[in-house]
Amino acid sequence: MERVRLACEEEARRAQEAAEVGRGERGEAGPPRFGGDVGRALAVSEVAVAGEVSEFVAARLLGAAEALCGAQLAVLARLEAGDLTEAHARVIADETATLPEAVAERFGIECLSRLETRTGRRRSPGEFRKAVRSLRERLHPESIRARKVRAERDRGVWVRPEPDGMCTLSAFVPAEIGLAAFTRLDALARGRRDADPEEGRTLPQLRADEFAAFVLAGPGACSGPMTCPETVGCPDLIEAPSSPAASASPMDGPSTPVAEIVVHISVESLLGASQDPAVLEGYGPIDAATARELAAAAPTWQRLLETREGVALSLGRSAYRPPRGLRRFIRYRDGTCQFPGCQSPAARAEIDHMVEWQDGGVTDAANLHALCRKHHALKSLRLWQPHRLRNEDNVSGDTLWVSPLGARAITGPADHELGKSVVGETGSPSRGAGPSAGEKKSSDGCNSHRESGPPPF
Repeated sequence: MERVRLACEEEARRAQEAAEVGRGERGEAGPPRFGGDVGRALAVSEVAVAGEVSEFVAARLLGAAEALCGAQLAVLARLEAGDLTEAHARVIADETATLPEAVAERFGIECLSRLETRTGRRRSPGEFRKAVRSLRERLHPESIRARKVRAERDRGVWVRPEPDGMCTLSAFVPAEIGLAAFTRLDALARGRRDADPEEGRTLPQLRADEFAAFVLAGPGACSGPMTCPETVGCPDLIEAPSSPAASASPMDGPSTPVAEIVVHISVESLLGASQDPAVLEGYGPIDAATARELAAAAPTWQRLLETREGVALSLGRSAYRPPRGLRRFIRYRDGTCQFPGCQSPAARAEIDHMVEWQDGGVTDAANLHALCRKHHALKSLRLWQPHRLRNEDNVSGDTLWVSPLGARAITGPADHELGKSVVGETGSPSRGAGPSAGEKKSSDGCNSHRESGPPPF
């Protein structure tokens, strides 16, 4: 119990420190890419780098800190005293997030009275959240419909890499849409199981396969465990059309596009002479057999072009906009957004001049880097300052970032070393051999009719 009390006191101290950062960084409303609050975005970035956590975690910590050190001082006092856990305090902070200040303090005090059940048992954090959510709805002066319309602007889909070649794909959507989607997947899965007495897949597996088939191939396309879709090279996103407005209906959408997947694989693994792993861009290592299947399905390939093979790595001051080959090189080199801790794939990033063009910066590989939209804005507003730490090749040096509060962090290009497999694999013949030269045309050959996506395949 003493350790629990000390942990609660430490959490209270962290909350107070984070709240100080948040108050110190408050500023005027800014570009839309920040959600209209430059100060908030800057505070989150400071906390994330200082705490060596993701900006998602930092934003949550900052939100909890602002609540506990603002309207929820009674909750903070209980946390400091050690008789309220961090998890319970976070529930109150989370549920306070959109409450007006006029009722937030009352909400926190009433939440504390619901920590225990009628029999005196302390509620678990999950039970506690359920108990206080109805209280929040009762005290909130704004209708739930108005709040839902506002919350829908944050809808989105995210992917999180998981071990062993898997990932978690999650969506934040209106409740009725999410529940309807799950109900439909469940009905499809149960129908397939009932129609085939010898079906060996479990219901969760069937739901997953139906989901993948529905998204990638259309409804009713799942006849077995999902295989990889046809893939094409990812287009240069600097020329991609803008995304639909945030106010568009969640149900609206364009026609189904072809899936775009980028794989980095060695020649030996591609030809089946090696089982060394490949790298799936945006995820990480995958097995060689899966990589060969993806390569076999691609209509065109793109070789990884290095300096000696003709990529123009420097245009000096002759042109502001880097050519497509140089943009591809930057995205491949950097791998992700080059802001400290950011894992946004470089394929979706913006190519930025480290020393601004108007300040005399040149268009070359040493002065270009990939930044996601948010961190590009933080840098362009001269809030965080990057400085290239050049190495011998003057192309792929590390970057020193300095924050407005003086925090320093160094980032560098992606590690594209595929490495050797330490475990022997015995791939089946159908998955082992890569496509022959006669079955594919290299995208840099004279017969290519269009450019493919980022290197190498």
